[in-house]
Amino acid sequence: MTLIDFLSSPVFRFLLFPLGSAVLGIGIKYVTRNDNYAKFQKEDLAVGLELLLTACLMFLALTSDRSLQMASVNQDLATALASKDVPKAQELQIKVSALSQELAASGWVLLAMFVGLWSVSTLVRKLGWASKDEMRIVSGIALPLVVGILALIVVMAGAS
Repeated sequence: MTLIDFLSSPVFRFLLFPLGSAVLGIGIKYVTRNDNYAKFQKEDLAVGLELLLTACLMFLALTSDRSLQMASVNQDLATALASKDVPKAQELQIKVSALSQELAASGWVLLAMFVGLWSVSTLVRKLGWASKDEMRIVSGIALPLVVGILALIVVMAGAS
């Protein structure tokens, strides 16, 4: 199996990448803690909001790439129309239409993702803390983690 085959496989895209991102985030939280508090704490598992933010930024970058692609296709379409290459122009118009629909939907998806990020962070702030230093397992750690992993899976699905 080549690296390209591995990175484009559903196992990597929908399992290893999201879970690996969570594990890496947990590891970074643990190793960057002050050495006076080097013991692993359950709060180290609270990386869901970071994953959700990462998914939002990844989707924004993907949308930016699609915008660049749209600009390139529009330029090719103008060239095809100027040279009266009708078959090429028709093919490019189909691409423009598909990209336009994707970009229009992307705005709504971005809005939903940012509202989701805001909502989950508010949920953690209001209901996720048992005390000043201790998070609740479900509302502070598990729920945001699941939402963050699912958001990464959705972005990876949208990238294909």
